Amino acid sequence: MEYIMSGMTDGEREELERDVDLEEVERIVSKNNMLLTEKDLSDIVIEDDDGNEMIDPQALADAGSFEDDHGLDAFPSSEVDEDGENLVYPSNGAFTEKDLVELDDKISAYKAAREKLANQTYFGEGHTMAYMDVERDWPKLSNETQDEILDVIENSNTMACPEPEMWLMYDLNFNVTNLILASFKHHVEAPIMFTQWMPQLEVYERYADQREKNFEWTWDDVEQADMDELQRYYKGIGYDSIPKKDPSETGIITLDTTPMDDEEREMLALENWMDDVYNEEADNLLFDDESFEPRDNVFDPDYGTSSSDKSAALEEKFMKEYDAFEREFSEETQEWRDQFATVEKFEHREDIEGQKEFRGHLVVAITPSDEDLEVAEKITERFQEEFGKAVFVETRVLGHARKEDNVFEVWLESYEIDLLHSKRQAFINSKLWTGPSEVDAEQLEYLVEKVRELISDDARFSYRMSDYSDIKA
Repeated sequence: MEYIMSGMTDGEREELERDVDLEEVERIVSKNNMLLTEKDLSDIVIEDDDGNEMIDPQALADAGSFEDDHGLDAFPSSEVDEDGENLVYPSNGAFTEKDLVELDDKISAYKAAREKLANQTYFGEGHTMAYMDVERDWPKLSNETQDEILDVIENSNTMACPEPEMWLMYDLNFNVTNLILASFKHHVEAPIMFTQWMPQLEVYERYADQREKNFEWTWDDVEQADMDELQRYYKGIGYDSIPKKDPSETGIITLDTTPMDDEEREMLALENWMDDVYNEEADNLLFDDESFEPRDNVFDPDYGTSSSDKSAALEEKFMKEYDAFEREFSEETQEWRDQFATVEKFEHREDIEGQKEFRGHLVVAITPSDEDLEVAEKITERFQEEFGKAVFVETRVLGHARKEDNVFEVWLESYEIDLLHSKRQAFINSKLWTGPSEVDAEQLEYLVEKVRELISDDARFSYRMSDYSDIKA
């Protein structure tokens, strides 16, 4: 470069200026990089009425701007031979025209995104959580709205969303009732319910009409829900479309109303039996255990009231939760609170007379049919009339039993345990069980006389030969 500037002779300089290749490069560079020559200006420079030279406005409009030159056609190589002998870019392959076009596209997209972020149109024109600022927007809310939001945050025990102030302020721009109904309309099997929605309905004044109707919506309400509002809601939190979840991914449960098969009924019966008779804590409590208390002995009058009893611990936990529920929703009516939980308090009185007269416990095990319940009621009334407090009658409804199972069993737990009536045995083992299958008036009187015999002093102080039939001499 130093030689060209100061060492070349006039002849060498004239020869260089006449070089055909150099003239072509200069023409390409001049055209594509706006390096204008006097010849270029002679076509666009005009004189105004006062004789002053100026650039022709029409020529500028026809020429366009640098931004209009985009893509591979904007490069000098677009007008030279495909072999690339006149390219002005590096021949070592460091970059190509295509690389520059991609870089230019990314720069343009970045500039456009920054501009949209600046004017808050990047996520669309609607209300968007990304533009919200709690510290900036909170003072703009009315005092009533601020109090309602704080009430929801402080008293609701169902919200599980981070930054609750942000979510509650975002929801102010929507009808939450419609959002719930639209969620069911979108996917009835597994609607997505945000945890902050229902607390708003329970507190905000704007939803007082929904509280008056006790949030009892119909499927007609669901059909009339505005899906566009739900679409805007999800778009504002970054979703392109309303999402769907599988029912297993939600907290919704499905009630299976199909009839149980034999295996399911037997398993249910086993579970119920385990709950009734098996207490893991009590069964694993040994006599030499340090935590064994006198009332853990089955012969102690206070047996079953141990502090280690699982049922007592569950009852204590329930009562704590129940008391907290009553305090939290004390402003609601008692009728509304009773929909979720009720507690009945019983006064335990020691019946000295009943203990003195008691001789046995009659159990009537039946299916959940109305016919069986009517017969069990007749048995209870007849025994009450005949024995009073001497015999306690319990009607035990077996919820898992079907009518076709032919279950109607009566047994007495007194000095011995005796099966007095069995409808099931009458059907499946008629050779050994010769009694009737139904409890009619005659069978009822038979039960009365049989129980009278079994609770008598003769039965108490006698023994049965059958009790020793398995003893060998």
